[in-house]
Amino acid sequence: MTMSFGIQRLAMCTAVLGLLWAGTGCSGPGSAHRGALADAAQEVAQGLSALDGLSLDSLAASQKRVATRFKDLNWLMADSSLTFSLEDGQLIGDWARVKRYLKGTPQKVDLLKKQGEVCRTQLEGLRDAIRTRAKVDGMGQAMNEGYFDTQARRELDAYKAWKSACDDTQRYIRLGMELEQSTLAKMDSLILAKRAEWAQQIAQGDA
Repeated sequence: MTMSFGIQRLAMCTAVLGLLWAGTGCSGPGSAHRGALADAAQEVAQGLSALDGLSLDSLAASQKRVATRFKDLNWLMADSSLTFSLEDGQLIGDWARVKRYLKGTPQKVDLLKKQGEVCRTQLEGLRDAIRTRAKVDGMGQAMNEGYFDTQARRELDAYKAWKSACDDTQRYIRLGMELEQSTLAKMDSLILAKRAEWAQQIAQGDA
């Protein structure tokens, strides 16, 4: 009976110590932010993977086609003798949107990749500092609850801004390339027709 009671007390003490240990492992300063920081770091990693999946060669080819067509359009529209219909104007407007959507996108993608790596490093570093219960940062500042609240808010805000820019850039690339592909044949036909019209007017003027 006494031995059984002793075993029960030992088991109870072990359980209590286990609960205390578990509580100690997750209730340090800043622990409330660990989940959000980990989730944000994972989403940054996914965003970086999506950026890596973009075909910059296809994007560059699309930009080159747009630049070439606008070069042709500029000199054709500069000739006051050529007329353009409302439908022509709408098509040219579509291509102006394509040009705007794709403007500077390779550089934007490269910058987003660099910013994303920094963002992920910062998120993971702060999460690890909370997990290991770091006491002082590299500047000698005490890493208490207030410190972690401020830093977590700052890093999560930076992550949200990066994700928004990343989503917008990918959306504009998709819209620009889809619009360019869906109207390319019409644009080529328009340029060909206006070139023929211009050549005919030159021939008539020389006659």
